[in-house]
Amino acid sequence: MLEVKNLTKIYNESNQIKNISFSVKKGECFALCGGNGAGKSTIIKMLIGQLLPTAGEILVNGKKITRNDRAWFSFMPDHLQFPPLLTGYEILSLFAEWQQVPQSRVSEWLEAVGLTEDQHKQVKYYSKGMQQRLAFAQALLADAPLLILDEPTNGLDPYWVMKFKQMIRDQKEKGKAVIFTTHILSIVEDIADTVAFIHQGEMILCDSVSALCTNGKNLEELFFAQISQSMSY
Repeated sequence: MLEVKNLTKIYNESNQIKNISFSVKKGECFALCGGNGAGKSTIIKMLIGQLLPTAGEILVNGKKITRNDRAWFSFMPDHLQFPPLLTGYEILSLFAEWQQVPQSRVSEWLEAVGLTEDQHKQVKYYSKGMQQRLAFAQALLADAPLLILDEPTNGLDPYWVMKFKQMIRDQKEKGKAVIFTTHILSIVEDIADTVAFIHQGEMILCDSVSALCTNGKNLEELFFAQISQSMSY
């Protein structure tokens, strides 16, 4: 469904995203992993059209997309700042109107993310986790073929991390493709089909999770081994 070819963003000599290539199929979950400042969010911003790449291309179903193509994805940013005086219901209703989605889906997704009882509270009274769940609900509203989620589990307690993982599995079963960034590798092991390690703007490893997690290995050990190897050159 999605193919990224040699995606590059050059700010200056010491700040670059270089030749990022990967593909994501329908029903597949792809994880971009790396530390703070590795380049994950910059890659996401190029995918959604917020940043223009210096080079490379993004193809959806074999067709090169332009910066204004929006219908093929839904996006959950790392931090979505909601108007504090609006309620959760009002905010999600506005998103539904903007995305031309039936209002019936608002209550459906508020319930799915556990905000039915708090839907008429002003968002300024929401905890970080509640606001994160509301941001996730707005990404699910439009029923787009690809979900792009930037650090989606930030602020979630263990129960809602578990629920988030199940909801991603549900989206995969519906044939949706999912891309998400994270630095929590245990979550990647649970829900991702493919993982890419990003370090200092470069993709140092990209492979299936099942192929990497063999013989008792885990992604955390592999990640730090790859980082150490990369830094030794």
